[in-house]
Amino acid sequence: MKLLIMRNPIKIIANSLIIVSLLFPAFIGAQPSIPSFPVYNEDGSVTFVLERPGSRHVRIYCDCGLRNEKYNVKRDYLQSARMNSDTNGLFTYTTPPLKPEVYTYRFKSRGQKMVDPANADSIRISNGKRSVFVVSGSLLSDLCLTDSLSGKTEQCEFWDSACGKTRRIVLYLPPEYDHTGQTYPVLYLLHGIDGNELAWHDRGRVIQQVDNLIRQGKAKPMIVVMPDANPKKLVGQNEDVSLMWNLLHYSSWFHHDFERIFPQMDSFLSSRYRISSDMNMRAVAGLSAGAYQSATLANMYENNFKYVGLFSPILHRKQLPCNQNVIYWVGSGKKDIFHSQSRHFVRKLHQRQIPYVYHETQGGHVWRNWRLYLSEYLQFIFN
Repeated sequence: MKLLIMRNPIKIIANSLIIVSLLFPAFIGAQPSIPSFPVYNEDGSVTFVLERPGSRHVRIYCDCGLRNEKYNVKRDYLQSARMNSDTNGLFTYTTPPLKPEVYTYRFKSRGQKMVDPANADSIRISNGKRSVFVVSGSLLSDLCLTDSLSGKTEQCEFWDSACGKTRRIVLYLPPEYDHTGQTYPVLYLLHGIDGNELAWHDRGRVIQQVDNLIRQGKAKPMIVVMPDANPKKLVGQNEDVSLMWNLLHYSSWFHHDFERIFPQMDSFLSSRYRISSDMNMRAVAGLSAGAYQSATLANMYENNFKYVGLFSPILHRKQLPCNQNVIYWVGSGKKDIFHSQSRHFVRKLHQRQIPYVYHETQGGHVWRNWRLYLSEYLQFIFN
């Protein structure tokens, strides 16, 4: 069996072990178990493996740096590479050494997009599914990993009578929630244009982050609410909806469909969960268009939130902060396509003497920045 891959001895050994793990059970007459992939190599590279008998070509698509290409700091674009194969339909590909981060990938074979069948960790996005892997080694990437949750997640549905559709909601409940009668601080966390109620759960790794931070004593025990905050035409969208469809309805985000029904949804959730009504124990945050919604909610309901988080916000230049009762937390990357809007908004906060924190990073309109902002924000609120 001849593999058309790397001359690096470490990678040769790693891939030899992969082949043995696949074939050894057959030699002894046992049922082969599906190994867990991808494989993390000692030099920091990652090896992807896919069994695809009968396929001549398989490509891998990943938002990490394939073929030593630099990651696109402005957007989360997938890079692709052709996988190497042997004569038995075993396809492999090894990346260059990767930096600690949460990455996503998928395969394409015979024109079909597919997640990794040997990787149980996958996410749903607006235009399909991707598998997920985490390269550990930084504080943030390690926060995105956990063996078991101390808190728990729940899902519920809210009937939006204004748009005539059901809004799905995902919640995180902190440790000991079921064993105390106390109320808890609440964070409403809003997604962006190509997201839904699962965006922060899947791509933002919010459950792992908040659970680990609470366990470490760096964040207050809180309830996190992640609703489907899409405007009327996009409520309840599923994974088959394309990003282009969302972009075609971009202007509908400024009609305030979600913002207008927020009080009813808040009352609905407060009747079912022990959510604090104290303004000082209430926060909202969002990324991109969700940050626009967060800023709008702060202006529309002045006594509802104490903390407002804006991550890479899309903001009209005429959208000015007018709520003197809140503390803003604004995060933006220097390469972000909306960076100038963030800086303009911060200048207005300064001129109006509204308290704020401004966190500027490298990179652009990407999840690796939003996960970082979320980590900082979780440790900032309710203190």
